[in-house]
Amino acid sequence: MVTLKNSLLFIAGFSFVFILLGASSSFLGSILFDYQEVVRKIGGVLIVIMGCYIAGILKIGFMSRDKRFHLQNKPAGLLGSFLVGIAFAAGWTPCIGPILGSILLYAGTAGSVASGVELLTAYALGLGLPFLITSMAINTALSYFKKVRRYMRAVSIASGLFLVVMGILLFTGKLTAISQYLMASSM
Repeated sequence: MVTLKNSLLFIAGFSFVFILLGASSSFLGSILFDYQEVVRKIGGVLIVIMGCYIAGILKIGFMSRDKRFHLQNKPAGLLGSFLVGIAFAAGWTPCIGPILGSILLYAGTAGSVASGVELLTAYALGLGLPFLITSMAINTALSYFKKVRRYMRAVSIASGLFLVVMGILLFTGKLTAISQYLMASSM
């Protein structure tokens, strides 16, 4: 039970940061609403570049640097787990930066703070779920990750190509049309 509580507070810590980022980028996007077309096109180009980086097509030096906070003396208890989650979100850029950046760019064009909060809440939940599962089954998970490691290059290429497609759709304005179509067909 202690592991579960600490894991949930660690996830809450990084979720807090990501959701604030989503709200901030959406707020900034709403301020720049008059320039939405330009922001959307720049965002599309940046997402394509990040996709090419993840797929291994581009090498971008500053995106490969590791900027982490090292908490040797983590505060004990549940508060400590929450604070480590915040530090994790603030510093784990090499692994999550391109995907997070792409989502933040999209949130900036979403038009409302609520949209940004929703996008980054979904992102945080998607990132948090593997952490939660791993914490609950650490020994089994370690042996599983060794087996999965050989597929990581293919996953990176597929993820990068997905981002390239999403960036092109955002740049051309087709992403909005697809979103509107999906919203209309789900009602």
